[in-house]
Amino acid sequence: MSKKFFFVALALNGVFYLDAQSPNLTHVFDIRAEIGEAIGGGENPHGVRVTIPITGGEVTGKINGKIIPGGADYQLVNPGHQRAELKAIYTILTNDSVAIQVCNEGINRFASDDTYFMTSPKFECDIHSPYDWLNNRVFICRPVGFEEKAITLRVWMAE
Repeated sequence: MSKKFFFVALALNGVFYLDAQSPNLTHVFDIRAEIGEAIGGGENPHGVRVTIPITGGEVTGKINGKIIPGGADYQLVNPGHQRAELKAIYTILTNDSVAIQVCNEGINRFASDDTYFMTSPKFECDIHSPYDWLNNRVFICRPVGFEEKAITLRVWMAE
């Protein structure tokens, strides 16, 4: 598909916006992910690989359900730059039995004078389910609680 055709198709469908307003963020749900012991993968050319198993958890808010055990948070830690690239992959099973796949990527900067922890989850689910809106929006999240074996993330939808 040519670029010209792509932009014309967007414009004809009313999707082409020239308005540069800041997006609004709406809190949609919280994710409490239970985690296991970190597994070190050693140093590679990009940093130190760490895998943290996701052993369960729950989702509450506009979506309610459980996290299916078996996912993981794959971190690439660079101690010299005091940062980690994060990529958590797991599945939510809603209370009405819809599976929602999650791929949550972001950055954790842990320098004493510069801390930052923000991720952007992408959701994938059945387009015929009541959660199809997850397939078609952008989300951000950040941690709002830490426990010994769990982390709670607050998720906002950008509008």
